[in-house]
Amino acid sequence: MIYLLSSFMLGLASSFHCIAMCGPIALALPLNRNSPLQTLLGILEANLGRIVSYTLLGLIIGSLGFSLQLFRLFQVLSIVFGILLIVIAWRKTWIKRFEFRMPGFSQWVSGKMGKLLKTQGTFRLFGIGLLNGLLPCGMIFLALANALLAENSFGSAAAMAAFGFGTLPGLIGAGFFAQRINTNFRSKISAAFPYLLSIIGILVILRGANLGIPVLSPKIEQQVQSGNQKTVVIECHKPRN
Repeated sequence: MIYLLSSFMLGLASSFHCIAMCGPIALALPLNRNSPLQTLLGILEANLGRIVSYTLLGLIIGSLGFSLQLFRLFQVLSIVFGILLIVIAWRKTWIKRFEFRMPGFSQWVSGKMGKLLKTQGTFRLFGIGLLNGLLPCGMIFLALANALLAENSFGSAAAMAAFGFGTLPGLIGAGFFAQRINTNFRSKISAAFPYLLSIIGILVILRGANLGIPVLSPKIEQQVQSGNQKTVVIECHKPRN
């Protein structure tokens, strides 16, 4: 589905945007660096915890009751959100406007992460990842807004999971090569961010444009049944004659 693709690409763009912060975070993780395999397993464990947090947040945001039965509102929101992503792509400072100021909550999460870093628990990396996924971030709020446009709560959860998996390539690379991430490399990654986010914005606009293009912009029609009940029919292909 197109919203899963846009969510995955949004996660990929997020890792591009935040790679300047990935080095310190990756270095802070208590990884077993005796072998590449142990390092990879540790990075995956921490990121699995983060993806679980994203998925739970998606389940919560999807439970707000947004439905394709309000498809006209869905179309408008999808197009508006897509345009907004394109604007943000070239005005990256706007990302800060999507962050809710929760200093008390952020300090609580950071404190819990600090305690886990000092422990020797079996699942401490997973716990650190769980907490890391709860830290307020503008890109996460954008991902949640995108997930809200899914069909239901499970679709929103899947969208946030796709967002999390989209961040994996960048964060795994940062985990292995954190000490080699210099200013020149960060500037090159940052330069790719607006182009990728613009592509995502176009995909989101197509999703709500109701053009009848299979997968990219499926046709959404509303049919009136008996009484006041309404159903929504999504046509991905034209009917055969």
